[in-house]
Amino acid sequence: MSPKTLAAERTALAWRRTAIAAMVVAALFLNHAATSGWRTAAIAPIGAAITMVAVAGLCLSRNRTLHQGRFGHGGGAIAATVLAVLAVAGVAVAVGFTDPRP
Repeated sequence: MSPKTLAAERTALAWRRTAIAAMVVAALFLNHAATSGWRTAAIAPIGAAITMVAVAGLCLSRNRTLHQGRFGHGGGAIAATVLAVLAVAGVAVAVGFTDPRP
C-alpha cells in the first residue's frame, strides 16, 4: 500500500469516529429533551440533535469518498463540520446555563 492510501485510510477512520461521536451527542440532546418533558425549551436541544445527525451524515459521506479513492481536499466538509459543531456547542452552553434542573 502506498503512503497516500494509508493516510486516506486513517483520515477515513477519523471521519467515521467523528460520525459516531456526533450520533452520541445527538442521543444525549434527545435524552435531555425527553427528560425535560418536551416543553418549549426543548426546541434548542432537538435542533442541536438534528444538526448532529446532519454532521454524522456528512462525516459518513466523506468517509465513503475516501474509501472510493477520491482523495480531494474536502475543505467544504471540514468547514461545515466545524461550524455545525461550534453552533451545537453554543446550544449546549445555553442549555447548561438556563436549565433549571440541578
